[in-house]
Amino acid sequence: MSKEQETENEHEEHHEHAFPSWLHSDEDTGGFKKVFVWLVVFTIIEVLAILQEFSFGITMLILFGIAAIKVWFIGSFFMHMIWDPPLVNRTAAVPVFFLIVLFLAIGLTSPGAVTDLRTVCGF
Repeated sequence: MSKEQETENEHEEHHEHAFPSWLHSDEDTGGFKKVFVWLVVFTIIEVLAILQEFSFGITMLILFGIAAIKVWFIGSFFMHMIWDPPLVNRTAAVPVFFLIVLFLAIGLTSPGAVTDLRTVCGF
């Protein structure tokens, strides 16, 4: 393969790793900067949710919801999983499944955890 063909192949592969239109930027790191800004915004919302005096359930719903969004941002863009083949994403789901199983197993075997969400969460 000639040097020119290698350059063309690298250029084609680069386009496969493009950011979605809502994160697209003309500079190379612009998409990552936009993701970082979104993560900062979500962190500020989390802090504001804690400072507000919502009920325990509403606060946990807000915090865990935002945490799920932030995990998606970090995994998808900073860990490049959005551009990986589907097998990689399925493989990454296995530890998440076991984490959920372990979290539930520990929570449900703790005294009083079955009737009280605060005990499951360790509060």
